[in-house]
Amino acid sequence: MHLRHRLSLVLMSFTLAGAASAYPEYKVTVVGPANSTATDINSAGVVVGYYQYAPSVNHAFLNRGKGLVDLGTLKGTDSIAVAINDKGQVLGHWSSGPGTQRGFLYDCARIRDLGTIGGRSTNWHDINNAGYIAVSAVDAPLNDGTTSYLRAPGGALTALGDLPNDFPDAPPLTFGQALNNKNQVAGESGPLTFPDQPLHAFIWTKGKLRDLGSLGQEPMGAQAINDRGQATGYASVQGGFRNRVAFYYSRGHLVDIDGRPASEERFSDGTGINNRGHIVGSSNHLSGFIWRGKKMQSLNALINPALGWDIRDPQAINDAGQIAANAFRNGVRYAVRLDLIKPHVDAVAPAEHDEEPAVEAPLSAAAAAKRAREEAEGVAKEVAKPVAQ
Repeated sequence: MHLRHRLSLVLMSFTLAGAASAYPEYKVTVVGPANSTATDINSAGVVVGYYQYAPSVNHAFLNRGKGLVDLGTLKGTDSIAVAINDKGQVLGHWSSGPGTQRGFLYDCARIRDLGTIGGRSTNWHDINNAGYIAVSAVDAPLNDGTTSYLRAPGGALTALGDLPNDFPDAPPLTFGQALNNKNQVAGESGPLTFPDQPLHAFIWTKGKLRDLGSLGQEPMGAQAINDRGQATGYASVQGGFRNRVAFYYSRGHLVDIDGRPASEERFSDGTGINNRGHIVGSSNHLSGFIWRGKKMQSLNALINPALGWDIRDPQAINDAGQIAANAFRNGVRYAVRLDLIKPHVDAVAPAEHDEEPAVEAPLSAAAAAKRAREEAEGVAKEVAKPVAQ
């Protein structure tokens, strides 16, 4: 082959490579109407959240990809879906009256009231595949601290306890924000002091709270955990709460993933992590971001810019790389799902040394078939509403 021809082919290959990098990595799928909010996604890509049903009234929803399903309010005033597991069970809040927040569980087209814990105001945070729930209760009406629990499917509660702190007379403030399939809970804990609360991030495993350390300042909180015991959240750095960075925690190591120099004003937050260790969140310099072990990437740079979306608030990412996020277009917020156009392959990180075995035994063939029938019957009963595009 002549040198001129070889050179032409080399230049062509560089041109094609450059063009390929300009193609979007994700497509944007709208899953909720105007003024909707996405909160979670499961392994099948089902997104849950809430939308504005009427002025000052929200309704919980799920979207399996065939239209929005309104989950109702249990005859209350409004509802919010906060989490979904891989079996399609949806956890959320509903309001039975002013100042009263109760929990609900939606399963196979049936919704049931989870009530409150001891009559106190209750925050329902996360649900795993075995039906265990991370929940916290505020000691109302005195607001005398917060206690968090792991709730078993039958309703039994296990208190997580509190991290030790330097304010023994202050009420404890502990929130178990996220739960994995090994029954590990991630969250934040500290004293209820004013004006600020010096919270620390923790992971609860086998009845023990582990302080994740710090990046030099307080507060700090874990907001998501995967099945490998890896976590993400926010960690305050220079400047305190007004200057914080998203972190990655694994095997006792805490890593600042923001990537910007300490001289800059930084504000970023990790909100979701999958079993590959990929993290999504938001920052004041990239809007919504994804981190896949090297650097934060703006999600806005990975979608088609001609569509006019601003991905500001990703909430969760599944192992297939699908992301539940909130996006703005023309000043209006929509719940969206980001779907990879081409699979992004990365090695799975090694397991944490303290992982617990699965919390439930595998189903028998008969039990699996029965569950599949029940889920199919439940889906058939749902009345889907078209999503406003």
